[in-house]
Amino acid sequence: MDIKRSIEHFMYELRLNQNQLAIKAGMDVSTLSLIRNQRRSPNLDSLNKIATACEVKVSEFIAAGE
Repeated sequence: MDIKRSIEHFMYELRLNQNQLAIKAGMDVSTLSLIRNQRRSPNLDSLNKIATACEVKVSEFIAAGE
């Protein structure tokens, strides 16, 4: 599972920058940055928020990074 790849895939697909995705997910931009740069592992709640912001299920979000 490559969270960075998944995040970047959906940022590209949805034409969002990191700040826009964080706002859409209801997360602090610094938290999303740490997750994106693999310095922090996302918990299930964070994964759900990011996937929802990307308009997909968590399973689809994870699969995009494989």
